[in-house]
Amino acid sequence: MRKTFAVFLLFICVVAGDTMGVTVDDFDKALPPEIDGWKKVDKAVTYDNKSLYDYINGGAELYIAYNFQKMYAFRYTAGDDSELVIDIFDMGKSYDAYGIFSHGREADDKKLGQGSEYNSGLLTFWKNHYYVSILAFPETENKEHTVKKLGGLLADAIPGTGEKPPIVDLLPAENLVPYSTHYFHHHILVNSHYYIASENILNIDDTTHAVLARYRIEGNTLYMLVVVYENVHKAQEAQKSFLQHYLPDAQDGVKKMDDGKWTGCKLKDSLMAVIFNSPTKDVLTSYLELVKTDFP
Repeated sequence: MRKTFAVFLLFICVVAGDTMGVTVDDFDKALPPEIDGWKKVDKAVTYDNKSLYDYINGGAELYIAYNFQKMYAFRYTAGDDSELVIDIFDMGKSYDAYGIFSHGREADDKKLGQGSEYNSGLLTFWKNHYYVSILAFPETENKEHTVKKLGGLLADAIPGTGEKPPIVDLLPAENLVPYSTHYFHHHILVNSHYYIASENILNIDDTTHAVLARYRIEGNTLYMLVVVYENVHKAQEAQKSFLQHYLPDAQDGVKKMDDGKWTGCKLKDSLMAVIFNSPTKDVLTSYLELVKTDFP
């Protein structure tokens, strides 16, 4: 009983830390009225699941697939009519903040928050359950300096840190392509990195955790997908669906595809690992064995 209560307290602390919120006024106070010749414009605009479509034409679906909660948009202007845009996304959970960052990153300089990337005038980072984007285009050295300064102010304004999805630690490290790990729980998102099917043949939804990564082996790119399901029954149903729709005539869950590459899957309790585009059957089977299965 004492152990159960202690675990309960730990759960409460983790949840409280993960949902710790910052109000739009807190962010407004963290951002100075003027910086390096840039002036903050009016008040922030807040967007929800519906109005986000008006702000991000054609891109709102990505954030909503990560259970987006709300967004605060700030703007700065300079004397030459150029604009600096700050978007602060409250993703509700740290897993989803990490997920949206992992979706599009090409690197991680780890200079801000819990992971960050700067590229051609765009700074992105995640911390706790927030994902932040700061854009000043076209890029100049002075703009880069200002963008990073504002990013530091916002990172400092977000208290605490959030947990990274534990599933990413199940991936084997050997030959893993840096920054190629993508976390998600919507089936459409996997197709952004490796097309599988238009239908949800892997039964990925909000009750699952999924991670996709690339490996470079013998000059070839191999894709590894790991999915943890809510229970063993759902994992078994997912494997049955995948084999039926993607590998209907596979032997022991492994098949040589028409292009000469190998695809196969392995089920362990509520976890399924799938490998696509393996150069040989031996590489496929060996990497399936390297996947850790001790998901918390």
